[in-house]
Amino acid sequence: MKESFNYTVVEIGPDCLAINSDRIRSKICSYFTGESKEICLDFSRTLCIDAAGVGVVAALVFEGRRKGFTISMKGAKGAVLEMLTATGLYRLASE
Repeated sequence: MKESFNYTVVEIGPDCLAINSDRIRSKICSYFTGESKEICLDFSRTLCIDAAGVGVVAALVFEGRRKGFTISMKGAKGAVLEMLTATGLYRLASE
C-alpha cells in the first residue's frame, strides 16, 4: 500500500485467484475505513487472474462505490488486462 497525495494505491500482488480471494478482499476492504476516499488497485505485478479474482474485484468496486469511495485501476497487462477488459471492469474503474 502506498498513499499518493489524495489517494491510496493497493498492490494486488502476483496473482488474483480463488485460492487467495479472501485475502485480497480483506486487504482492500481494510482501506474502506481510511481517510482517503480514492483507492487505486495496482495490477502492475499481477501475472494471473481467474474468474473468482475478477468476481472479488467487481464486488469490491461496487462495494467501495456504495460506501462513497472512488475505485480505479492501473498497471494491468497481458492476460490480466484481457480478463479485466473482457468483463468490463477495466473500463468501469480505470485510471
